[in-house]
Amino acid sequence: MTAADSKQPFPFHISTDENEDNLEIRVDSDRVTRLLTLAANIGVIVGIVFLVLEMRQTSAIATAQVRLEYSAGWRSVDGSRQDESFSEVITKSIENPKELSLSEVVQLDAYYSGILDQMLNAQTARVAGLVDGPFSEVANIVGVMYFSDEFARSWWKQVRSDWSSPPGNEFQETMDEAIITGELGRARRIYEGIQNELSQHPKNSSN
Repeated sequence: MTAADSKQPFPFHISTDENEDNLEIRVDSDRVTRLLTLAANIGVIVGIVFLVLEMRQTSAIATAQVRLEYSAGWRSVDGSRQDESFSEVITKSIENPKELSLSEVVQLDAYYSGILDQMLNAQTARVAGLVDGPFSEVANIVGVMYFSDEFARSWWKQVRSDWSSPPGNEFQETMDEAIITGELGRARRIYEGIQNELSQHPKNSSN
């Protein structure tokens, strides 16, 4: 090999400066990739948080709506009892149920059906998790307040088969227990208790 040949540059020589530039480009590219990935992950997390908050808000609104409708339904039921003519029908069903006319029984049928509609709404709301507490508690209260006389219980026995669907629904069984085993004669007990209380204090003074 001649001296001239030894002075020829190596054909595969790579500049050190070029290596450093390529390394910096790769580092910057990796950094950008990591930042983009981080930003995407943060975006996903923020989206999930907003979705959860929106679902909670929607659930709260639905729960409030159900409770408002439920309360309005009971106000309607109780309002019908305050009508003078219908309150006389209810009183007659308690004191002399055998003397009820067909038209009066039709009125009472619609009245008690409305109560059961309310109870079915109460059960549905609890199954959906929109209202807390077991359905049986509400059923027991309603059984005592609205089905504490012989006519009301006899009416339930006649129509209970209409409330047996869908299969597997515990509504009929729960209402059976609440109505049949509840207090009997509540209205009469309250009436006589008030009369007895008033007779003991005929002239209450405000002294």
